[in-house]
Amino acid sequence: MTLLKKFKRAKHSLVEAKSAYVGLENSLDTAVVNRWKDQEKVAMEERGERLRIFEVKTKKGIYFDDACWLVHMY
Repeated sequence: MTLLKKFKRAKHSLVEAKSAYVGLENSLDTAVVNRWKDQEKVAMEERGERLRIFEVKTKKGIYFDDACWLVHMY
């Protein structure tokens, strides 16, 4: 793929991503969005441990191999 095609694809993807972001932001409570923006500002100014707000919080699940083992067990 040429560099020009990659650029065009990236530009198109950026437009789609921005549209999705705006839609998500508009569907959220304004107070929550403002609180997040305030947290972001503090994190960028103070750095260190404050940057942990950018870490994605996930619940740990079981691995696929473990799930297969459980299925065969019953």
